[in-house]
Amino acid sequence: MTSVSSPFTKFEYGPTMDVHAEVSRRKFATEEGDHLTLLNVYNAFVDPRVGQHSSKWAAKHALSYASLRRACAIRAQLAKYVTIHWSLPLHSSNDSVLIRKCLVAGLFKNAAQRMDDGRYESVHHHASLYAHPSSVLFTRAAAERWVIYQEVTQTTKPMMHDITVIDQSWLTELAPHYYQIQRSAKRF
Repeated sequence: MTSVSSPFTKFEYGPTMDVHAEVSRRKFATEEGDHLTLLNVYNAFVDPRVGQHSSKWAAKHALSYASLRRACAIRAQLAKYVTIHWSLPLHSSNDSVLIRKCLVAGLFKNAAQRMDDGRYESVHHHASLYAHPSSVLFTRAAAERWVIYQEVTQTTKPMMHDITVIDQSWLTELAPHYYQIQRSAKRF
């Protein structure tokens, strides 16, 4: 889902916001952040009870059918690779902690801490970052102060995209090679 354009159509924040699209988007939102929200969208799209791969269903929920179909194709390609080349069985999981730990293992350098003033500070460069308006964390403050993010874009200020809430201890658990060095340099 992170390899395709956003599945959410008609996203605008502010007075010109499409209320139907925003209500539909919130049906999939999770307090853990954007990655799990995207997983909810994908799982709902492929659920045979709702009409697997249905363009009607996508339109009803203000979702991009093309993005969802592309995500399905990418998943099929990855699944084929894993099962054929590595002879591994394909398992899927909806365990929030396990999924978020996998994200930390891959995005450990993209960690940030929420500060008291609402902005985030990156661990790597101590730069101020902000949640992008398209993030489910734009208008919410999660219980945990730590997040990982997919990328940063510069608009009027540096904005994080695809943000997921994490436990701080996962950083040293899953990337000790990086955070031990950071800690010894008094940066973490």
